[in-house]
Amino acid sequence: MITRSRTRYIEETTDPEEAEGRKKQIVAPSAIGTKRQKVSQARVKLSDELLAIEGGQLMVATEEVPKTYAEATTRQDQDEWKKAIASELKSLIVNKTWKLVPKPAHQRPIGCRWVFALKRDEKGQVVRYKARLVAKGYSERHGIDYEETYSPVAYLNSIRAMLAKCSAEGMEIEQCDVDTAFLYGKLEEEIYMELPEGLRELLELAEAEGEDDVVCMLLQSLYGLKQASRVWNETIDKHLKSMGFEPADADPCVYTRGEGDDECIVCLYVDDMLIASRQKAVIATVKAGIAEKFLLKDIGAEQVGATVIYEDNQGAMALAKNVGYQARTKHIDIRYHFIREKVVSNEVELEYMDTKNQLDDFMTKGLSSKTLRYLMMRSDVGPKLETSN
Repeated sequence: MITRSRTRYIEETTDPEEAEGRKKQIVAPSAIGTKRQKVSQARVKLSDELLAIEGGQLMVATEEVPKTYAEATTRQDQDEWKKAIASELKSLIVNKTWKLVPKPAHQRPIGCRWVFALKRDEKGQVVRYKARLVAKGYSERHGIDYEETYSPVAYLNSIRAMLAKCSAEGMEIEQCDVDTAFLYGKLEEEIYMELPEGLRELLELAEAEGEDDVVCMLLQSLYGLKQASRVWNETIDKHLKSMGFEPADADPCVYTRGEGDDECIVCLYVDDMLIASRQKAVIATVKAGIAEKFLLKDIGAEQVGATVIYEDNQGAMALAKNVGYQARTKHIDIRYHFIREKVVSNEVELEYMDTKNQLDDFMTKGLSSKTLRYLMMRSDVGPKLETSN
C-alpha cells in the first residue's frame, strides 16, 4: 500500500500525443490525501520516489505528513495519527511533565503545537506514526521564562583523541543514545503552557465556561523550550558525577572513571554518548547505571567479518586491489586510496555487481525503459509494472 500523499508528473515535450495538444496522464495509485501537481524535471529532487513510468512520463512521489492537529485528525488515516497523539500525551502525563492549574492572573502562558513524522523501515514501509508535542519556545521571555541557554557538547578533537586512544590501547567502545532526553530535565523557572490540542478529550475534561483558565504548569523540560538542552545537560552531568565520573578540564563533556583495566571514558554529545573501556563488563555496568534513570538505546551491534562493498566500477575495484598503475584514476583523490589497505587487511571485501543488478543508484544513470522498469520492480520503489517490449 502506498501512503504517499503528493504525486508529481514529468512529461517529455517530445511525446507525439503532447505535440498534438493532448497530454497523457498517469492515474496515481491509491494514496491518502493525494494532491496532484505537474512540475518541470528540474524541480524534482533526488529524494523523490519514482512510482511509475509510462509512455515517456515519470511519476514520482514525495512524502507529506500533516502540518497541524486539525489536519491530522481529519485525514483518511486519522485513526493512526490519533493513536500517536494519545500515546505521546500519555507518555508526558506518566512522566509528570506538567500539572493542570488555574491560569495565574498576571502570567502569559506560552503556546505549543504538534509535529508529525512517519518512521519507515529499510524497505520504505511505514512502521510508525509519530507525534511529538513541542513548546513554542520563541514566545519565552528572557529573565522571566528562562535565564541561560548555553549547553556544551564534546569537541570534535576530543572525539578524535578518544577514538585514537581506544585504537592504540585496544579498548572496547560502544555508542548509546538516550531516548527523549530533553524530557528528563527539571525546570527551575515557573513556566505555564496552554493546554495541548487533544489533552482535553483524553482526560475528558468538562467543556464548560471558563475552560481557557486551565493551563499546564511545566514541571519538566519540553522540546522547543529555549533552555531544554541546557537543562538536559545539567541532568546527565549530575547523574554521571553520582556514578563516580569526573569531567575533563579540557572538555566538560568527556568524563573518566577508574584506572587500568577498570578505566572508563564517556564522551557526551547532547543525548548521544560513546562509552569506552578495556573490559566489556565495565561498559555494561556503566550502561546499566545510566539506564536506571534514563531510557537508553544501543546504536547498532558489533560487526563480525569484513564489510562487503558492492561496486559496478571495475576501474575502482582494480585500483583498490592492485598496487600497479591504473588508467583513468587521476581524478580520484589520493586520500581515498586507503581502501586498498582495508582490502589487504581483510576489513573490506569488494564484489563486482553489474548495472542490471545494482539497485542503489540506478536513478542516476541513463538506462533503457525496459531496464529501468526491471530495476524499479526489483527495488520495490513503485507499483509492479508489466514490462513491454
